[in-house]
Amino acid sequence: MRSYFLLLFLLASSSIFSQKKIDNTFLFPIDIKPSVSGSFAELRSNHFHSGIDLSTNGKTGIPIKSMESGTISRIKVSPVGYGNAIYIKHPNGYTTVYGHLKSYSKKVEEIITKAQYEKQSFAIDYFPKEEIQIKKGEVIGFSGNSGSSGGPHLHYEIRDTESEEPLNPFMFQDIIKDDIRPHIEAIRLYPLNKDSRINGSTKPINFVAVFYDGKFHLKGNPTIKVKGDIGVAIKMLDYMSGSWKKCGVYKLDLYKNDTPIYGWELFRFSFYESRYLNSHIDYSYKKKTGRRYEKCFRDPNNKLSIYTNTVNDGIINCTGKDHLKFIAKDAAGNTSELGFNIIADTKSYPIVEPNKINNQYKVNCKEDFKLEKENFSCHIPKNSLYKNEAIIIRELNQKSKENNPIFEIGDSHIPLHTSIELNFNCPDSTNHEQLCIASVSPKGNLYYAGGNFNDGKLSLKTRSFGKYTLSKDTVPPSISLRNIPANHNYSTKGIIYFRISDSYSGIKSYNGFIDGKWCLFEYDAKSKLIWCKLDKTAVVKGVKHSLELIVEDNCNNTAKKEYSFVY
Repeated sequence: MRSYFLLLFLLASSSIFSQKKIDNTFLFPIDIKPSVSGSFAELRSNHFHSGIDLSTNGKTGIPIKSMESGTISRIKVSPVGYGNAIYIKHPNGYTTVYGHLKSYSKKVEEIITKAQYEKQSFAIDYFPKEEIQIKKGEVIGFSGNSGSSGGPHLHYEIRDTESEEPLNPFMFQDIIKDDIRPHIEAIRLYPLNKDSRINGSTKPINFVAVFYDGKFHLKGNPTIKVKGDIGVAIKMLDYMSGSWKKCGVYKLDLYKNDTPIYGWELFRFSFYESRYLNSHIDYSYKKKTGRRYEKCFRDPNNKLSIYTNTVNDGIINCTGKDHLKFIAKDAAGNTSELGFNIIADTKSYPIVEPNKINNQYKVNCKEDFKLEKENFSCHIPKNSLYKNEAIIIRELNQKSKENNPIFEIGDSHIPLHTSIELNFNCPDSTNHEQLCIASVSPKGNLYYAGGNFNDGKLSLKTRSFGKYTLSKDTVPPSISLRNIPANHNYSTKGIIYFRISDSYSGIKSYNGFIDGKWCLFEYDAKSKLIWCKLDKTAVVKGVKHSLELIVEDNCNNTAKKEYSFVY
């Protein structure tokens, strides 16, 4: 009998470890002690995090190694996003990605610099035509803070080369340690139709969780009476050993009377479905409060592939007394449990009908919706919404700070999966070159949204409901020289820095010329710094040179800066 139970334990352990150690040939990409600052599939704004973030202790310039032999399939340079990134395709069927680099290795740097000069662009998405071989453990670059990074770190991914789907890198390594269980903070119960109730209320109710006796419990062990169809959501997070950075939970299952009815597992996902995160969470509550709850009931147009064991899309109808239980796991297998009871409410309640509102339209999420008014039109394509919604669309009886009409197009707390199209009529006297559409904040502030002029109308494709108005940008970007050396002699510094910014529509393009020839300027959007490394140009030392920097914003306003220097 003892041998039988030992065999069962070994089989269970084997399945756990075989799941974790998918491919032990991968090296860890960095030699310093790992500290995870972002986990795979962590919930971010509008998307799941597609890799693991490794903190570099506030430092940049740490060598980054290729995790396996392969060939460079892509080099991408951008002032936003992953910044300096490199993609390496491996014979084992995987592609590894390394982002936010400060710089590339000399071999890679020469390749990408040549491509940038050929295209005459700093931002470049380069797919090498020739095979560039990389050895396992070869240094391919150095850690940094480029792109949209919030601090020095390495973002790395492991993707299925064929499908390009990101996979959970935690399952491919043994270096990152984690012995901390997920932390469950609270749950939220929702009445899902007009005759549903939670403790007599037609509104969602939150219940705080506390930990004791090895499990999580609802604080105060509350009595929860429910009527009609209800849904449940959970607020939780995870930590990893040696780090206080908040990470996401790998796996969740919801049970009703010990039968699984809803769950998900975050081993892989597709980039095209990542935005469904806005349906996976309570988007409206997150926008209003900043608190993120993951729903355990599914909207009709939520097409995420991560869900498992779904019964009736997670919608619960209690007719007696039911025990609900959450089991949350991280990628290392650490487990947390929360259980609670719900009781059927047999009391009769009056049906509450929603108030009728002028200019409110019922939009079916599975169908196209078009509305044309005198001064504007709106098109909501099918599958833009995750569920049927009542949408207010109207011209308001108020003007913007620029004395233009304001149009209300839906509620900003309702998420959109794909873009809707808005069209606004333009006055004949308007300078259309500098015309744009702006979103209007609750305080009346205007924020550039975009827009294209065609046939007397300004059109905008947007994935945000809200208030919009016509606007103008007539102010060109600003350019200022930074760190000026004595006599403008850069023989010691070797780099010329400028700061560029735009107060409204934002920077669209930037080009620098030395002695009339295009030269490479690198740009970091978050710091607004742009710089030219003179050793990457054809300048002659000891000779006076002329430099011209041209910056254009999104409304075609242009600024120029001319400068003389010696190298």
